[in-house]
Amino acid sequence: MYINKLAIHQLRCIDKIEVAPHPSCNIIVGENGSGKTSILEAIYMLGFGRTFRKSKTAELIQFDKNDLTVFASTEYQMQDSATFGIRKFKNGSSEIKVKGKKAKRLSELSSEFPIISFTSDTLDLIDSGPAGRRKFIDWLVFHVKHDTDVSDIYRQFDKVLEQRNEALKQADIKMIQAWTPKFIELNLQIQSMRNEVIEQLQHFLNTAYQQVESSKVNSSPKLSYKLGWNKELDLADLLQTNQAFEIKRRSCNYGIHRDDIIFQLDEIPVKNILSRGETKRFVLSLLLAAEQLLITKSQKQCIWLLDDIAAELDYQSIVNAFSVGKSQNNQMFFTCIEKDLAIIQQAINFEHAVFHVKHGQLLN
Repeated sequence: MYINKLAIHQLRCIDKIEVAPHPSCNIIVGENGSGKTSILEAIYMLGFGRTFRKSKTAELIQFDKNDLTVFASTEYQMQDSATFGIRKFKNGSSEIKVKGKKAKRLSELSSEFPIISFTSDTLDLIDSGPAGRRKFIDWLVFHVKHDTDVSDIYRQFDKVLEQRNEALKQADIKMIQAWTPKFIELNLQIQSMRNEVIEQLQHFLNTAYQQVESSKVNSSPKLSYKLGWNKELDLADLLQTNQAFEIKRRSCNYGIHRDDIIFQLDEIPVKNILSRGETKRFVLSLLLAAEQLLITKSQKQCIWLLDDIAAELDYQSIVNAFSVGKSQNNQMFFTCIEKDLAIIQQAINFEHAVFHVKHGQLLN
C-alpha cells in the first residue's frame, strides 16, 4: 500500500497542503520551522491517531482554528484507491473515516496504516523507561495478530486494571477478589501474545542487524522479555499471597503493565555499551526487523517516516535504509535541510521525488 494523495489542513504552520507522493521515495526539504516535519506528523496520525512529538492536540491545531484534518488516498497492488481521514478537535475528540465511511474506533484506521518512524525521539526506545518498549511490542502485536481482536483485549485489560486499582485504594476485599480472575485471564492472554511476537522478532533481528551494522558481524543482538511478575510463580497465587502488600501500595504491583523488553548485544544491555551512533543503528535494525515480521505475518507493507535523516544517521546507514526500503517496496518519507539534500540523493540509487517546503507551503 502507498499514499497517492495527501491533504493536510490547519496543522501547526500548515494551513493547506495537497501533495501527490511518489510511491517509493519522497524527500521533504526545508529549513527548521518550515513545516516539513509537520507533514510527517500528519502521516503518523493515520497510523497512531497522535503525533510522534510530545504535543497536546490543541497545540497541533492552528491557534485561530478549531480542528485539523488529514486525508489520504491510497493504492495497493493495482487495486482501486481507498480514502482515509482523521479530524481532530481542540477538545481532544476525533472523527475517523475508513474507506469513505465513518469509523467508531481509531483501530479501524490504524490497521490500514502500519507506520514506522525514526526520529530524534526514537532512541527513547532504548534510553527511557519500559512504557515505550511495551508500546512498541504492542504495536507489533496489533498488526501481527490480525486474527484476534487485539484492541478489544487491551481495552478490557485497561478497564479491569483501573477497576482493580480502585478496589485496592478502597481496600475493598470483595471487589478486589471480584476483579482478580478477569485480571489474571487478560494478563496471561497478553503475555502469550507479547512472548510470541518477541520470539518472532528475534528471528528477523539477527539478519537486520548485520545489514545495518556491518562492522559487528560477529555480534549477536538479543531481545529478552522481562515479565511483570516472577515467571516461576503462578500469578493467581502471587496475587493472593501479596494482597495485603498491594492494598498498602494502593495499586496492582504485578502484571503485564510492568513488563519490560531488554535489548542486548552479546548478552549485555545495549544502553551500557553502545555509543549514540551505534544505538541509532541498533534501533534502525530493530525497526527493519519489525517490518519484516509484519510483512511475513500480515502481508502489510509499512510506510517509513524518517525525520532529519542526515542528522540522525551516518551516510552508510542512510544507504542501508534506502536499499532495504527499496527491496521491500516501501513508501518512504524523509525530511532534511537544504544543505543535506545532495548527500541524501547520492545515497539513493532509484527513482524518487523531492518536495520543498517553506512557511507551511509547498514550493513545487
